Amino acid sequence: AYPQAPIEQDMFMELPQGIKTVHGSSKDHVLQLLSNIYGQKQAGRVWNSYLVDKLEEIGFKPSLVDDCVFYRDNVIFIVYVDDGIFICPEDDKISQAISDIKNVGLDIEDQGNPADYVRVNIRRQKDGTIELTQRALTDQIIQDCGLNDTSYTKPVPAKVSLHLHAFKDS
Repeated sequence: AYPQAPIEQDMFMELPQGIKTVHGSSKDHVLQLLSNIYGQKQAGRVWNSYLVDKLEEIGFKPSLVDDCVFYRDNVIFIVYVDDGIFICPEDDKISQAISDIKNVGLDIEDQGNPADYVRVNIRRQKDGTIELTQRALTDQIIQDCGLNDTSYTKPVPAKVSLHLHAFKDS
């Protein structure tokens, strides 16, 4: 994704190891970058600014709460670094959003319905609802805290038949 954003200024880099030059030492030559590359300090910022401009161009509005969330009608687009996911109850609107993004010059890949996104498992239920879980993260936290041994579990002394109610001020 980063190379899609235009480069901000002239940038040069040393020749990578293994590249031979016909004239002189490879230490005497540099390469001029024509596009952003991963690893540059400003690459993420430049890419994000470029992406936001393109999304706004096709009618997406940024969230007032989270810089990674964009809205267009009932289509939600969430971006994390260079991965994005669309959420919408209507598949045709998602297809149209993908088409619009491609038409403004962004090279994106539609990978269909995701099974996971940034370590969140996504599963569509039969009733149309979507279940989001983080089982791997939960298991990792339990292991890191040394709680994966079941001998640490203790029964909770609560009556099953007891109904709890919220306290009401008088």
